Amino acid sequence: MQKNAKLIRWLMYLGIIALVLVIFYLSNLLFGNFFTRFGKAANSIILPFSIALFLSYLLAPVFKLLERKLKFKFRFLNTVIIFLGTSLVLFLFGRYAFSLIYEQGVAFFQNDWPNVKDTIEVTIEDYAFLYNLYDRTINLLTLDNLLDSDLDLFGVFESVTTVVITIVLVPVFLFFILNDTNKIYDATIMIVPKKFQKHAVELLSRANRVVEQYFNGRFATMFVMAIMFTIMFFILGFRERSLLFGFMLGFFDIVPYVGPFIGMLLPVLYSLTDETLMFGAYAPLVITIAVVVGQMIQNNVAQPLIMGKETKLHPMLVLSAFVFFGYLFGVVGIILAIPITGMIRTSVKYFTELNEEKLQKQKEEVKKIREDVQSESD
Repeated sequence: MQKNAKLIRWLMYLGIIALVLVIFYLSNLLFGNFFTRFGKAANSIILPFSIALFLSYLLAPVFKLLERKLKFKFRFLNTVIIFLGTSLVLFLFGRYAFSLIYEQGVAFFQNDWPNVKDTIEVTIEDYAFLYNLYDRTINLLTLDNLLDSDLDLFGVFESVTTVVITIVLVPVFLFFILNDTNKIYDATIMIVPKKFQKHAVELLSRANRVVEQYFNGRFATMFVMAIMFTIMFFILGFRERSLLFGFMLGFFDIVPYVGPFIGMLLPVLYSLTDETLMFGAYAPLVITIAVVVGQMIQNNVAQPLIMGKETKLHPMLVLSAFVFFGYLFGVVGIILAIPITGMIRTSVKYFTELNEEKLQKQKEEVKKIREDVQSESD
C-alpha cells in the first residue's frame, strides 16, 4: 500500500512537471517575441547588478577592515570612503596602466600582426584544408565585408543602450549593495516562511561564503597570474609587449581551464615571428608549458587554499556549467557559472546533512525503544 502511494505521488510530480513544460512551450509559441524582449530586458539589469556584486565581494575585505580593525562604525561613511577610494584606483588604473596596455595593443596590431599573419600563411600554405579555412576566416573579417553586410541599426542602438545603462547602473547598484547589505539580507530572510527561515539563514550563509571565497580568490589568482606572466615574458625578451601579453593571460584567467589557453594565443603567434626571443624556435613551446604548469599549480594548490573546497569542482562539471549558464546569460553566465554551481553544490550538501541527521535521530529513537522494551521484558 505504501509503495502504491509513493508511486502515485511521483506520478503526480511528473505530471505537474510535464504540465509546466507544456505551458512554457505553448506560451513561447503564442508570446515568443514577448519572452525574448523580457529576457533581454532582464539581462540588461542582471549584467550591471552582477558586475556590482562582483566588485562588492572584492571590496568586502576592505569593508571588514574599516569596521572591525579601524572601528569605523558608520556604515554609510565606510561606503562613501570605499566608493571614493575605488573610483580613484580605477581612475589611476585607467589613466596609466590601462592606457599603456591599450597603446601596446594598438602597436601590436599595427606593427606586429602583419608579420604574424605572414608567418601563419607560410606555415599552413602546404595544407589545403587549413589554408582554405584560414582564407575564409580572414575574408569574413575584412573591413570591406563588414561594411557591405547589412547593418542592424536597431541592434546597434540596443547594444549602445545596454552599455550606457551598465555604466550608469553599476556605481548605483554597488553603492546600495555596500551600504544596505544587512537590510537586503534581512529582507530576503523575511520573505521565507518562518518554519523555513532557519534553513534559509544557513543556506544564505553558505552561499555567501562560497561566492566571497570564489570572487576574492579569482581576483587574487588573476592578479598573480598577470604579474607572473608579465615577468616571464620580459625575461623571454618580449620587451614592451610583456605587459600586454601578461595582462591578457591574467584577464582571461577569469574563465578557468579554457581562458589562459585563449590568452596565450597572441604571444605564441608572436613568438613565431621574433627570432631574438630566449629559446628561439622553442619559445612557443616554453610559453605553452609555462601556462600548463601555471594552471596545474593554480587548480591543485592555489584554488583549494585561497577559494576553499566548495569551489573545487571537477573540470567536466566546470565546463558543463560554462556551456549551460553561458547559453542562458552570455558572458555574465560564464563569469557566474562556478559560484552558481558551488552554491547549488553546497545547498545539496546541506540538505544531505539534514537527511543524515534525521536518519541518525530515527536510529537513536529506535535503539532507545528497543532498550526500553528489553529492560521491561527483563
